[in-house]
Amino acid sequence: MLHSFFKILRQSLCAFVILFALQAVAQPTITYHSKVEECEKYKKGNEYQKDFLLFMDMLQTTHPAFVKNPPFDVEKEQEQGYSYCGKCKDLQEFTFYIQQVASKIHDEHTGVNFSANQGLIYPFHFYIDENGYYLDVVQKGNEASLGKQILKINGREILFFYNQFKKFFNTNNEAGYKKIFKNNACQFYLWHGTGLCERDSSINLTFTDGSSLRLYPVPTNSVNLSTIQKAPSFVEKMFQQNGKLPFSYQLLDGRICYLLFAECADRNTYMQQYLPQVANNEMLRARLEQQLKRIPIFTEFLDSMFRNMEEKNIKTLVVDVRTNGGGNSTLCNELLCRLKSSITSTRPEVRPSQLAEDYYKAVGKDVSLLHSYTGNPHVISRSVTPFDGKVIWIQGEKTFSSAGLLITMAVDNNIGTVIGEPASYTPTHYGDIICWTLPNTQTSGAISHKLFVRPDESKGDNIPLTIIHTSFEDYIKGIDPCYNWVINH
Repeated sequence: MLHSFFKILRQSLCAFVILFALQAVAQPTITYHSKVEECEKYKKGNEYQKDFLLFMDMLQTTHPAFVKNPPFDVEKEQEQGYSYCGKCKDLQEFTFYIQQVASKIHDEHTGVNFSANQGLIYPFHFYIDENGYYLDVVQKGNEASLGKQILKINGREILFFYNQFKKFFNTNNEAGYKKIFKNNACQFYLWHGTGLCERDSSINLTFTDGSSLRLYPVPTNSVNLSTIQKAPSFVEKMFQQNGKLPFSYQLLDGRICYLLFAECADRNTYMQQYLPQVANNEMLRARLEQQLKRIPIFTEFLDSMFRNMEEKNIKTLVVDVRTNGGGNSTLCNELLCRLKSSITSTRPEVRPSQLAEDYYKAVGKDVSLLHSYTGNPHVISRSVTPFDGKVIWIQGEKTFSSAGLLITMAVDNNIGTVIGEPASYTPTHYGDIICWTLPNTQTSGAISHKLFVRPDESKGDNIPLTIIHTSFEDYIKGIDPCYNWVINH
């Protein structure tokens, strides 16, 4: 639960795959250079102004949002930003500023990596439901405040801070921002950078019962936290033995198969991701292969699951992707093709650029793929007999990227019913990131270079959804309203 508490631009990786000597991120980082470096404005600027010009050039030449209708006035933004960066006092102020520019694209895949500036946090976290904000994590010694509803911070309504911090984060929609806000409201650099903490750097939480709690920033590597005691839900208990697997299933009474699809990754996905790092080391390669043996290959997993369903005469398949932040979309296509003999997939629009070419070369991809887009929706067919029964999809605010594509394609191909909470993905969205570094300040981040267009464009951003919220009281008591809905329908 606290993994995302410490990272803003978290790439979804199972903890058991972060192996021994594999410290590096599987994807290479490209240092960005362009013809901008030849202009007089660049040559006269300080390090922040130089990297700002490169950053703006990278956005305009790489991100698909700038192909037709730019999300903001580029000329005006460039003029204001160059002037502002001329007065930047430090790296944090610079990254703060360019992140605000990136946030105007509304693409959660694109932005600045703040990891270098996360030395301090406020030791708290809250749960948000329809009625308010509840403290569910706090520094040890302050357990008496756990579970209380927060009324104000520093004498102001929380909604004020919710709106103030919005300009620093790239999100696709309101659900995505709510997810990011509650996981990052603890970051000291946000409060300090906006001048919203107290003079002594503290923040003061006031609760609805009249009590208050003052918190000071502490180093992330020494924070000592207490989490609210909560009862596990039935689904958590059902899968507690397989909690680290990216996918697993259980057969339930009532002829129901419950598939917990926690991450779009399988053994082959991880092998492709990590094998290049150990290709020349036989010992590390053997250890990698050994450790990944416990993770199934998704096609084999599906073969076994659907065979078991047929033998037990299962009539309902539930696919729970509430915690699935994405990964390998090929797995989503494999699942959908077991549910319908022919499906129409999303249509990727690729943005060719110098940065994309450099990235493709670095990962060994054919650069011609950048120019091979045909403009036609992709139809996928399989020879297997599709499942003939009811399908229920459960999404949550964390459902994102490839998991969002899964739900979108299910809806547009008329496969099943979607329940749960509004999610952080949008049916048509940007993605397929390239990691970059700016040469003068070493500021790093990621940028999308594709637009994934949903199969049925006429639906816009609409996903028919039976909304089922989980209140804070439900969360504490281990009640899962979505699971209850499934059992009763």
